[in-house]
Amino acid sequence: MNIRLAVEAEAQLLSALAMRAKAHWGYSAEALEGWRAELAVSPQDIRARPTFVAMVGIEVAGFYSLSPLGRSWELDHLWVLPRFMHLGVGRALLSHALETAARGGATEVTVDADPNAEPFYLECGAVRRGAVPARFPGNRSAPVRNWLSMRVRPDSAFELCASHSA
Repeated sequence: MNIRLAVEAEAQLLSALAMRAKAHWGYSAEALEGWRAELAVSPQDIRARPTFVAMVGIEVAGFYSLSPLGRSWELDHLWVLPRFMHLGVGRALLSHALETAARGGATEVTVDADPNAEPFYLECGAVRRGAVPARFPGNRSAPVRNWLSMRVRPDSAFELCASHSA
């Protein structure tokens, strides 16, 4: 696996990858369609934010993007194609993202995650700070299996130090 900078021409590919990864969790077609704009990656996003892709052979297996916000950066996207899940791609991308943020001067990286992804982030060292309201029922992260979580998403963060590894 190789992690490299994304290029603007990959915006549509990355948007489709995010949709496929989100669909893996069993969300309805209606919910997925409601998230399409939020999950979309534009060429301008790639130009403006640190965005990296994980290559397995010649295939883009996953990607992440960060929003630099002073000392506290936000992990905007971290998506892995379902067939590459549980193979270390997500961990490699997360570790790379945290290192990128630390090199950029961040002291923390916040994550507004899908509830299905929360165990992954916690296993990698994130600390749950609370929950944030969903923008509408099913928006961004309400798992089909847990209707109580439909109104909130976990809010977590990674505290960064000089040398960080996930």
